[in-house]
Amino acid sequence: MNKFLTLAVLAATSIGSAQGAGTALSNGDFAFTGLNVNTTVGGWSFVTFVDISAGTTIYFTDTNVLQTPTSSGVFSTAPETFWSWTASADVVAGTSVALLGTGVSGQYTSKSGAAGGTPNGTVTNLNGNTSNISSGGDVLYAYQAASYATNYQPGAITFLGAISNRAAPYPTSDNPFAATGLSGIQVREFRGSVDTRYTQFTAQTSTGDAPYTSMAELQAALAVASNWTTVASSTSAPIVSDVLAVTAVPEPGSYALMLAGLATVGGLARRRLAKR
Repeated sequence: MNKFLTLAVLAATSIGSAQGAGTALSNGDFAFTGLNVNTTVGGWSFVTFVDISAGTTIYFTDTNVLQTPTSSGVFSTAPETFWSWTASADVVAGTSVALLGTGVSGQYTSKSGAAGGTPNGTVTNLNGNTSNISSGGDVLYAYQAASYATNYQPGAITFLGAISNRAAPYPTSDNPFAATGLSGIQVREFRGSVDTRYTQFTAQTSTGDAPYTSMAELQAALAVASNWTTVASSTSAPIVSDVLAVTAVPEPGSYALMLAGLATVGGLARRRLAKR
């Protein structure tokens, strides 16, 4: 029995490796869970509703998105800062990842998981800009693409989420809904006065909270404005990473790997019987 389980695990692992290191996310797989624009301890956090594998890269920028893309791409030709986060280990669906300010403008470290989080991933400031997210109103975007650039054409970029403290109404040059395909909990708005600077999903303002029992429960909770803690003025409250949900049943991809592993083991067993 032990040999059977070992072979199944090895088979599933080899199949998973063959699928590649990174996970391609789709619209609806991602949501921001916090943002603090404080220049010293600022940062942001996010959660994915699907498992992501080591090597997965997500890009972030506070550069304006053009509502009518031009030949130069979807972003303004006056770029602000672009960052990448690359997972150094697998991240289970429902685990919040926090990018934490280092005290140097525009530089962040990464943690994920419960009890304050453990280091997980590399954060790179891609274009060297030192500005942080503006406290006077800004939009931070998350997206995936084949590689880093500033002139993405619409077909070369997948927007995953946006978080905005920009005062209403949005200018035509930077609307997190238009031209991104984002809606619902993929856009978190915490606009108040022009100096609204901090918001975090209340369930993770402290560590070690009891997780939600399913992704559906977590997604429903993220949509309720009263489930967020928002502070108008600058605050040193840190952005926290936590486990927000647990998957009640294996994801379809997990079933596929398990079945493929069992099929491989069955084939090996048949060969062994044939030899006998």
